[in-house]
Amino acid sequence: MQSHSGRYKAAAAALSVAAWLALAAAPAAAAGTAVIVQNDGHSDRYVGVKIKIIHNALYVTSEDGKGTIVITRAACSYQGDLLVCLTHSGALVQSGTTKSLDLRHGTLYVNNTDSPAPLVMSTAKVPPHSIMLSFTTDRGTYVSLSGRIDKVVK
Repeated sequence: MQSHSGRYKAAAAALSVAAWLALAAAPAAAAGTAVIVQNDGHSDRYVGVKIKIIHNALYVTSEDGKGTIVITRAACSYQGDLLVCLTHSGALVQSGTTKSLDLRHGTLYVNNTDSPAPLVMSTAKVPPHSIMLSFTTDRGTYVSLSGRIDKVVK
C-alpha cells in the first residue's frame, strides 16, 4: 500500500509528465507554460512565461516579471539536431532575492532548428526554436516547462 506522500508524488509526477507532453504538441507561441507541483501535491500553472538563453544560461520569467528560474549549469550533448542537457544547478530570483534550487535531477531539450525534433524513444517532438524542461528538486518539487524561445544571446 502506498502512503499519502507516495500517492502525491506519483500524481505530481504524472501531472507533470502529462502537462509536459501536452504542451509539446501545442502550437508555437512566443511564450511558454510552466507547471510547478509542490511535494504536497499543490500545483500552479503559469502561462505566458518568457524563455531566454543568455550566455549559456536558461532564464524562465513569469509573465508578470515577478519570478525567474535560472538554470546555470548543465551537461549537454546533441542527439541528432536536439540539444539534450542534464541540469546541475539553478536558482529562483524573486522579490529581489536569489534562492538556490537544489536540483535532484532534470532534463532540458533545446531545438534550435526550423523543424520539430523527435525525442529519442518517444513519439513526442520538441517544436522548432523551442525548449522542454523538467526537473525535480531535493524538496520534491516538480517543474515542467515547454515553450518557444524568446531570445538567444551567445
